[in-house]
Amino acid sequence: MLTSAVLFIIVLTSAVQKENHLTCKNLQVKIDYDSGLAFLSEKEIKDRVNFFSNNKLIGKQLSEINLSGLEKEIEKNPYVDNAEVFVDQEQKLIVEVKQKRPILRILNKDGVGYYISENNEHMPLSDKFTPYVAVASGNVEMHTNSKRDSTVQNDLYNLFEFIRKDKFLNALVDNVYVNEDGSMDIIPKISGHIIHFGNAEEKMKEKFDRLKVFYNEGFKKVGWTKYKAIDLTYDNQVVCEKRDSTKI
Repeated sequence: MLTSAVLFIIVLTSAVQKENHLTCKNLQVKIDYDSGLAFLSEKEIKDRVNFFSNNKLIGKQLSEINLSGLEKEIEKNPYVDNAEVFVDQEQKLIVEVKQKRPILRILNKDGVGYYISENNEHMPLSDKFTPYVAVASGNVEMHTNSKRDSTVQNDLYNLFEFIRKDKFLNALVDNVYVNEDGSMDIIPKISGHIIHFGNAEEKMKEKFDRLKVFYNEGFKKVGWTKYKAIDLTYDNQVVCEKRDSTKI
């Protein structure tokens, strides 16, 4: 019994020592291009991994590779949502990268542009890839008044989170203008009118429910070209402005 135990310890120790001397034979980067996003290239991720490893990754002992450190380094990239780094049975270092997904592009009156991600994070614009997302323009400041800036961004995020989860609204809305007081005007894909939405925090669902009813019932009777503005800021009603500026 004692001999068997000693033999097991010797075999285990030998296996551990052998594993500790295994070296990295290759590097493979997998980016979630099937998501439709292409902010990142495999080359730039490989370059970052090699830089972090002092350009001595291939041939380096696997036990000396800082996997968690590599993940943190890759996740510093503003387009990376998550990185997983591991070694497969062929002694290949695998890097799996999930990109951040933008839901809104900001183009403010000062010419500053950036994206807001689905996790409500800032993302810089890219010269490599431009996704098709909704656009918010107007009085969306940056670092001028941190409280107001944060409030406006959160309002836009909440507004478009609501819109993109609704099939009808997602097909309707792709542009919003932010006014000086923080209220919002929606410019629908259907040309010819704008929607005065007001404060995005106030009764968002109720406003959109009224809008849907008006589209389904009101426009069927009068057509899409009669009004130049639809106002949802009044409780329990939809106020429309005709093209001759007569309100009903």
